[in-house]
Amino acid sequence: MTAIVARIVRDPDQAADVFQEILAEIWAKLAKIDNHPNPHAYILRICIGRSYDALRKRARINRREAHLNSMKARLLPDRSAAVPEMLGTIETIRTAVAQLPTNQGRALLLRTVNNSDYCEIANILGCSEVTARSHIAKARARLRQIMQKLNL
Repeated sequence: MTAIVARIVRDPDQAADVFQEILAEIWAKLAKIDNHPNPHAYILRICIGRSYDALRKRARINRREAHLNSMKARLLPDRSAAVPEMLGTIETIRTAVAQLPTNQGRALLLRTVNNSDYCEIANILGCSEVTARSHIAKARARLRQIMQKLNL
């Protein structure tokens, strides 16, 4: 079982986590497995299914991170291209946004830079639309506080 999971997942740490999930699922379905005509095949199917679920989850996370990184690159352009007088202001804004909690900062950047709607933000962050709206409202309020402290 471990060899199948390790071959599919290919990341030893993630394979160990997936294997723990598999063992929990097997324990929960023990009565069903005992009554199955081919318990070995049933257990292997659980292993394969959970392993591919982990791969899909990792791919979703990688896509999210790539999208957020590209958005960050557009928001925070190369410093050499900025007008020298604006460098201090840009650095201050960058510092203020970096102080926000992760999801609040990401939601705010998606809304202000990409002009994304709340549904799209929710999909990218993996939360509900209401939560996305809440992240943005809290980020704006917190950013306002930070900027007031910095006298901007």
